Formats: sequence, C-alpha cells, structure tokens
Amino acid sequence: MRLILTIITFLVFLTNKSFSQNLQKIDTIEFDTISNLKRFSFGIKFGIPNILGLTSEAVLPIFRNRISPYFDYSSFKLNPDKTSIDLNYTDYGVNIYINSKGNGLYASLGSGNLNSLIFFDEIELTDENGNKGLGSAQLKENINTFNIKLGIKSNSKIFFRLEVGYGIGKIPNNLNLTGSFSYEKDGISNISYGSSNESFPTIPGIGKKGIIIGNFGFGISL
Repeated sequence: MRLILTIITFLVFLTNKSFSQNLQKIDTIEFDTISNLKRFSFGIKFGIPNILGLTSEAVLPIFRNRISPYFDYSSFKLNPDKTSIDLNYTDYGVNIYINSKGNGLYASLGSGNLNSLIFFDEIELTDENGNKGLGSAQLKENINTFNIKLGIKSNSKIFFRLEVGYGIGKIPNNLNLTGSFSYEKDGISNISYGSSNESFPTIPGIGKKGIIIGNFGFGISL
C-alpha cells in the first residue's frame, strides 16, 4: 500500500513539473510573439485599381493580434481616347491574419470607393431642337464596392505585401452627359446646350460587375 502511494505521489510530482514547464514555454512563446510584434505599418501600393497610392495598417490587441484595420488612398489621372479622368480611390476595412504575429497569410474584407471626374472632349451633343455639334462635357461618377481580398505580408521591419481580390459593385454601362456646343445655321454661328449618351470609359481593372484588385506594396513596420 505504501509503495502504491509512493508511486502515485511521484507521478503527480512529474505531472505537475511537466505542466509547469509547458505553461512556462507557452508564456515565453506568447511574450516573444508580443515583444516582436510590429503593430503599425505605413507604405505604398501600386497595381489595380489604385495605380500608386498610400497604405496604412494597425494590428489590434484582440483575437490574439489577428485583427488589423487598414486604410488605402490614391489619386491619379488617366487620358483614354479624348477623355480625361481624375480618380480618387479609397479602400478601408480589416485584415484577418491566420497567425498571431500580424504578418503572413491573411483574408481581407473592406469597402472601396472610386470617385471619378470624367471630362469628354469633342463629343457630339444634341439639343432639344435637334441641333447637333461638337462640344465638351464633364460628369462626376462614384463607384462603391465590397472588396474581398487574399494577401500575404512579410515579417520584417521593411515589409513587402501582395494582394489579389475582387470588388463587387454596380458599374454603369453608359453615361448621360450634358454640355455646351457650337453649330452653324443659315450661315450664323450659334451656341447651344445639349446632351449625349456615351459608354463608360476604359479604366484598368474595371469590368461590368466589379473591380479586379491586384497590388504589390512595401513600407515600414513599427
């Protein structure tokens, strides 16, 4: 009986010692992870549809450092076929990391806004009386999307990032434009105000049902 009690006591001692060592290892791993964690990242991205812009991210101390809000901004200009387009693109949401280090593979959910000012030059406009002539017109168009992305980020102070995804939204097929134009009638030059229906201009990455997202970025993590 005494031998059995001795054996049980010895086993309990070994179990407690092993458990304490495991807890110590876990605490050490978690401490190392937190101490090496870089919570803030700032940099640039280039690709589609943002062309070239700024990016920022902050890893929150919740869900074991897996949740990271981000904000991207870019402003650029395109000139496709007698058209001038001023674009402002914002993308904000959350990155959800697989590990607890704020880097590596992640999924991303966000909201995108493509704010465009489109200027058409030398388009045919028609007024309410049927008079036609070449003129110019401009239009503001906002495209809102729900963005789903998959990305990967390096674990270093100078980080590199790669993202691919798709922005789901309603893209207009045609634009109803209004503007002024000049025409001649009975040898007299006149100026009138008319309208025209034009196709949505070609912008890289924008399709009929949404926006293709693909970008590469780098910057600094603190």
